[in-house]
Formats: sequence, structure tokens, C-alpha cells
Amino acid sequence: MVIKGLCVKGLDTVEISQRMEKYVAEYFTDYKLGAGQSMFVESFILHFDEVRDTIPAEHHILFTEDDKFSGMSGYVTVNYAQSESKEHVVMLLMDEHSTYIYFLCLQETNEKGEDKFIIINDFCQCRNIEAR
Repeated sequence: MVIKGLCVKGLDTVEISQRMEKYVAEYFTDYKLGAGQSMFVESFILHFDEVRDTIPAEHHILFTEDDKFSGMSGYVTVNYAQSESKEHVVMLLMDEHSTYIYFLCLQETNEKGEDKFIIINDFCQCRNIEAR
């Protein structure tokens, strides 16, 4: 089975950020990425059990416990030019080889200090794909 996402094969972090800018700008209407800047500052490898709660339940059938993912995270600043600017944590979840983006997420912290993930865009194409 082949799981597809948004292809970013061969793109660097700045180029991936530029492709993600339109999705972040749709979510935060007052966001704009600076020329040549990247919203992502770190990358890491994650196992399925580490991202299970982030991935929507209907997509769990597409992955196995052995799957690994490449993740990228960083910050976006909203209302940058105004005194009420706010920084948000943004994350990408991709296949292990950083070829396809599956999800673009925001990480928020609730009143109890617990992390909550909001999917800004779901690029995972799972229609008409059999489960593993």
C-alpha cells in the first residue's frame, strides 16, 4: 500500500516553509512568512506510538506500530507588527524520509498545561486505500 501526502521531495526547510505558508495564513489571517525565512527550526524522528494521538483516528489504519515519521517544528508569530503579537508552535508530520507531508499542526497548551494538537491541514490521502 502506498500512502500519499503532499510531495516535498528534495525541498529544504525554507522551501517547505514557503509551501506551508498559505495554510498557516488561512488559519491565522494576519500571518506572513518573511522572505527567505523558515517557520521550522528543528527536525526529529518519531515512532507511531509517539504520534498516535496527533493522527486522526480514521487514519490509524494506514500505519503500523513499526512506522517512523519525520517531524519538524518551529514557531509562527501572529500580529507581528502590532503590540499584541503571539507566538504559536507549528509542526509537520511527514514520512520517515521527509518526502511526503501528512499533517500540518499547531501545538497549543490548555489551562491545565496539557498539550493539544490542532490539525491545520490534512494532506494524507487515504481514500480508496486498503488498511495494512
